[in-house]
Amino acid sequence: MNDPSGNEGLARSASAEAYAPFGKPPENLPHHLPPPSTRLAAHGDVRIERVHFERKRDRKRFLDVADAIQRGDPDYIAPLRMERMRFLDPESNPAFRQLDVLALVAVRGGKDVGRITAHVDRAYDAYHGSKTAFFGFFESVDDQAVGHALLDEAVAFAKARGATELFGPCNFTTNHQVGMLIENFDRPPCVEMTYNPPWYRGLVESYGFGKAKDLLAFWIVSEQGTADPKMKRFFDLSEKARQRYGLTLRTLDVRNFEDEVARAFRLYNATWEKNWGFVPVTEPEFAAIAHDLKPVLDPKLVLFVEDRDKHPVGFAVCLPDVNQIMPRDGRLFPFGWWKLLTGRNRIRWARLIALGVVPQWRRKGVEALLAIHVALNAKERGIRGGEIGWTLEDNVLINSTIESFGGRLDRRYRLFGMDLT
Repeated sequence: MNDPSGNEGLARSASAEAYAPFGKPPENLPHHLPPPSTRLAAHGDVRIERVHFERKRDRKRFLDVADAIQRGDPDYIAPLRMERMRFLDPESNPAFRQLDVLALVAVRGGKDVGRITAHVDRAYDAYHGSKTAFFGFFESVDDQAVGHALLDEAVAFAKARGATELFGPCNFTTNHQVGMLIENFDRPPCVEMTYNPPWYRGLVESYGFGKAKDLLAFWIVSEQGTADPKMKRFFDLSEKARQRYGLTLRTLDVRNFEDEVARAFRLYNATWEKNWGFVPVTEPEFAAIAHDLKPVLDPKLVLFVEDRDKHPVGFAVCLPDVNQIMPRDGRLFPFGWWKLLTGRNRIRWARLIALGVVPQWRRKGVEALLAIHVALNAKERGIRGGEIGWTLEDNVLINSTIESFGGRLDRRYRLFGMDLT
């Protein structure tokens, strides 16, 4: 993990102060052994079966588990089925090149009642100098026997591969969907955010996992534009920065999409490298993520800032919240595609999914330039505001900036952890 001060080579046990501006590593995680009294030693008639993502039928089965458990929740929106099938396919998703994955389904009474993945990210271990494993895609009926049986298998997988710590849920890396919702279950998730029933937290905590890190999502209503004093302040700051440094702001050039993706890739790795949990994304993996997001991108909501020499120094990506018009079952056929084609003008909320500035240009107004113009461009599109996040709970720089812009803390997602030593 790099030190925000610029000093290299600090150990993972460095002081909290060194990491605090960008998020510090978890400390004092609970140990796997001895087990807490709440962990079940026996799982009754629960049987765990391995599934293989190379097989289409196994991927379908794995996805069906979540639908069966959460279908009755009015706020549950199934992920787009065709996208998830492609994401879980090792032949289609470049992320698998650095992953060692075990996928499992819990069965009871002839029915699938839970699922989980356990995985090692070789790129994460190499970058952080750690021996870490993750669990992800966790789903379970409200029954400790099911949840604990799945977590038992994840722990066994992690220990067998020499991991000294286990974190989750992480689907698969922090460049993908991360965290378990633990606060505010009263609305559907925004685009590309996770959602789960409230009882999932109890299943994981009763097994013995503790909090590793909270991820925050802020909500903002920005429809007043610069009539809002907070937004007017950001606008004034951004104009001063633009004039002082000769900055240029532009939107996504869809005619040169591949070149734009390459620029965003370089900026992404340069701007997130000091955040806890970050692992550099490979160019093929980033291109795959961009390909999956392309159908929902609005070019006016993807911004680049360039210096006098036309070098990109920052970017922002805001996604229209297509979950508002998505078919609830995640299937585009036979009628879901029509909802997406005809419903985009009805979208009133969006999610600011990424905003990054290269280190040497931070605190010079580039952040303000990106934030205010994303909001103003969204306003022109009829978007009233939406979600900002996620952010690390202890990334004090970005969180204080969001609050000064008018955002309020709305949802909290948790990464759980356990010390396996």
